[in-house]
Amino acid sequence: MAREPEAAGLYGATAVPAMPTISPYPYGLRLHLTQEELEKLGYKDLPPAGTELRLEAVGCVTRSASEDPDADGDIDYLCVEVQITELGVEQEGESAGVDEDSGTAERLYKGKQAA
Repeated sequence: MAREPEAAGLYGATAVPAMPTISPYPYGLRLHLTQEELEKLGYKDLPPAGTELRLEAVGCVTRSASEDPDADGDIDYLCVEVQITELGVEQEGESAGVDEDSGTAERLYKGKQAA
């Protein structure tokens, strides 16, 4: 999902030397989970930065669009927006011993408090 350095504005005239490092990933690919969501996902302690997590999500397409601004018959822009409605998170290696039939449904956060 990472963008090429030029597209992300990391090189050339678009980069500003005094600015912090620009992420190579486009806006919208980062999730921000607060204490409330972390509790619903079963987290009591924070995972340290750099910890790899496995995500499983269900989403609903809220917008899809295509544009041909120069009317040449060649679509120049595609966009799909997805609203995540259910989310499951586990640290890498946690899935061992999970019952495949019930694990996915039980791990997904559906707006209900964790038991």
